[in-house]
Amino acid sequence: MSRLTAAGVSGSPIKHVIVVIQENRTVDNLFNGFPGADTHASGPTHTGKKVALQPEGLEWEFDPSHTPGMLKTEYDNGKMDGFDLDTCDSDPLNLTGGPCHPNVKDFTYSYVPQAETTWLWILAGEFAIAGKGYGFADHFFSSRQVPSFPGHQYLIAGQSIASGDPFGKGETGLNAIWGCDAPPTALVLQFGKTYKSPPTKGYPCYDYRTIGDLLDAKGVSWKYYTGAIGTVDGGISAYDAIKHIRHGADWSKNVITPMTDIFTDIQNGTLPEVSFVTPPFAASDHGATLSAGGPAWVMSLYSYLTENPSLYGSTTMLVTWDDSGGWYDHVAPPSDSFGPLGFRVPLIAISPYARQKVSHAVHSFGSILHYIEDNWGLGTLGQQDAHSDDLSDMFNYKQTPIPPIANFGSFNRKAFERKYTPEYWRAAARDTRPIDTDQ
Repeated sequence: MSRLTAAGVSGSPIKHVIVVIQENRTVDNLFNGFPGADTHASGPTHTGKKVALQPEGLEWEFDPSHTPGMLKTEYDNGKMDGFDLDTCDSDPLNLTGGPCHPNVKDFTYSYVPQAETTWLWILAGEFAIAGKGYGFADHFFSSRQVPSFPGHQYLIAGQSIASGDPFGKGETGLNAIWGCDAPPTALVLQFGKTYKSPPTKGYPCYDYRTIGDLLDAKGVSWKYYTGAIGTVDGGISAYDAIKHIRHGADWSKNVITPMTDIFTDIQNGTLPEVSFVTPPFAASDHGATLSAGGPAWVMSLYSYLTENPSLYGSTTMLVTWDDSGGWYDHVAPPSDSFGPLGFRVPLIAISPYARQKVSHAVHSFGSILHYIEDNWGLGTLGQQDAHSDDLSDMFNYKQTPIPPIANFGSFNRKAFERKYTPEYWRAAARDTRPIDTDQ
């Protein structure tokens, strides 16, 4: 990938960027059949058998394994045919004692029915022919074939030393701490000198620069909305793994818990210029949550944003998913100098200035950072952001702004907001159901 030249701050009407980070879905899994998108309805196994993707809802009980090793097995040197070898990480309804029911197979070859993703499809522009919706990228790749902890590091820093998720002795998904607050026993697999090098192990506390540092240097306001450390919603709190942030002034000023405080900032007009927000676990789209709350969470953020016309008119909201979660996807990711990127994950670009189309250009997590860097003239972290494009093909700042969606199909903004209030999501954020061990 080559980094494209962008116009930068000049001429940009964007004063706020919100990065919404969901969990563990691929394009073939979550947007299968989306008009104009590159999706497949079947996939090969490692023996050459063709398997039809079956419709399974977000609340389905199975969660694929998505350790670095398992993702490499699925990738199979670009053949994308090892998904039938996934051993499954979690099955909370299984009473046989194993991680998954012994009779389950080929469960990674599935897609989420559109009945559960209608709101996401509306935002992504399925109905753009009627002037509704925004933009969607179908060749947006996670940064590496890794699970959530390193995935979130790439989203704030364009790099990750870790290649896996850390768990200390006695820790579970309910209370695991991934970062500088982790117990001494919490070690994590780390990348070797090359992608194929044997991994090392280390403590998950690092000190590289992040987008927050670039924003601080230019006086651009920012917040990272997430769950509290030591809770199921705070397991992924990316800045806890950045030593100078965790033990500096930014920790109390810019790392905000709970994540539902973003609704307060939106409603009060106190939203910072750059926001990152992670969901309550029940609204994360993660496998085996037994919940289908993710699309409503994303639509809630959008819906409350549109309540403030001036804020809506100057905001870009980028919605993505932190890794593939082990679900099937047919597109082999491209490689950079280090090795292959991760599998495709969806990207929805929501803005009055979004191009109402499906972008087939190659994008990555570094593209989100590049977009933010160019919009405020921040310079570069010199990591994956420096080699990624800037999403410029997904925006047109000279077009007539797209008006907010108030009513369309089953979506009625006022009725939606009456049901999905900020308190509704605060209650969801207190959910403590167990999660898997290789998130």
